[in-house]
Amino acid sequence: MGVFVADSRDSITWVALELTRVGEQRVAEGTLEEALRRDLDLEPDHPVFILAVTYKKASRMVTLQLMEGYAFVATGKPEVAYIALEKKSTYVRKVMSIEGPNEVRALSVIPNSYIEELQEQIRGLVTSDLVRGTKVKIVGGKYRYLDGEVLYVDNDNATVRITLRSLDIITELPKAFLEVFDES
Repeated sequence: MGVFVADSRDSITWVALELTRVGEQRVAEGTLEEALRRDLDLEPDHPVFILAVTYKKASRMVTLQLMEGYAFVATGKPEVAYIALEKKSTYVRKVMSIEGPNEVRALSVIPNSYIEELQEQIRGLVTSDLVRGTKVKIVGGKYRYLDGEVLYVDNDNATVRITLRSLDIITELPKAFLEVFDES
């Protein structure tokens, strides 16, 4: 019996988009992902990653950006669709690509592992703001997809209370497993 080795060509890869000032404004407004989905005709579950997160804290909206000027969209559409964003939209300055023979452009793709690292860094930005009483979504571990409230925070972990109709749990979780709950 042979060992199954996944073909790296089957892994998700990402296209990097350099944003214009209008694109940056759309990030702050929270409308960039919607525009990308519309202009690329993406399915609702097609991965899009904006390097910012907005959440409500003490009745005000807080936006944290990991890296300004860029957004990422998973591959899966024809390359020309991504490149067309440069002319079709007011929010994309450049689609990262290389020019081959006869001025034919090919996308420069980024491996999923790099995007996962960026996503982890964004979660770190948000969880650095955790305090007692913060509402959180759990995004990893056995309590994934549940909501809770932070009771205590130490260096890398938070004690979270998860209250369900028939269950009340207090557990310690890595802060990387938590996202601040967007109450909007």
